[in-house]
Amino acid sequence: VTVIINTTAAPTGSSSQTFCAGATVSNLLATGTAIQWYDAAIGGNLLSGGTILANGTTYYAAQTVSGCVSTARLAVTVNVSTVAAPTGSSSQSFCGSTVVANLAANGVNIQWYDSPSGGNLVSGGTTVNNGTTYYATQTISGCESQTRLAVTVTIIPYPNEPTGNASQSFCSSATVANLTAVGTGIQWYAAQGGNPLLSSTSLTNGATYYATQTVSGCESPTFLAVTV
Repeated sequence: VTVIINTTAAPTGSSSQTFCAGATVSNLLATGTAIQWYDAAIGGNLLSGGTILANGTTYYAAQTVSGCVSTARLAVTVNVSTVAAPTGSSSQSFCGSTVVANLAANGVNIQWYDSPSGGNLVSGGTTVNNGTTYYATQTISGCESQTRLAVTVTIIPYPNEPTGNASQSFCSSATVANLTAVGTGIQWYAAQGGNPLLSSTSLTNGATYYATQTVSGCESPTFLAVTV
């Protein structure tokens, strides 16, 4: 009887491999045939492809050629890059309406989702709904954070314009401070837009001034017009 012993070599590959958090055994790289991964250099447990990789852990690959499994194994030590969630306020308020692009988060390559994990990527042009919570990740060196910043949005309705007399009369030295309007946080303008007038600005005979009010940080988009 002539005996032939077939010896299968270990597969080849890099002994140090880097992955993003959430990578699995199926992401490990080895060159060979019918690769299988173990948790020990000899014996040990066969690992499933869905096993999550642990930072600093060494995994061992064997290959099978012509029905013979290699007794020697390729050792691969894993570096898992973990990216923290972005930071920011967990409660953000906007006037009237806004879109996802206006949500604020501190980080790199911010992306917004509709769920704390998994879920759908939300585009920047998506209109934000009052009371809805959105979830932000950041991506650094190609790795996206597994945890997310949760931001609950409050949409504050715009207030109406203030009320008051549309025609007001003054003595010659009157200023913007003498104009009267009923409302909160009154501001006066020389036109429907632009910069608010200083209270010390002298009034011009026949001119029309425009007042807004601001409630809960939101300024009315419409104006009370007052002719002097």
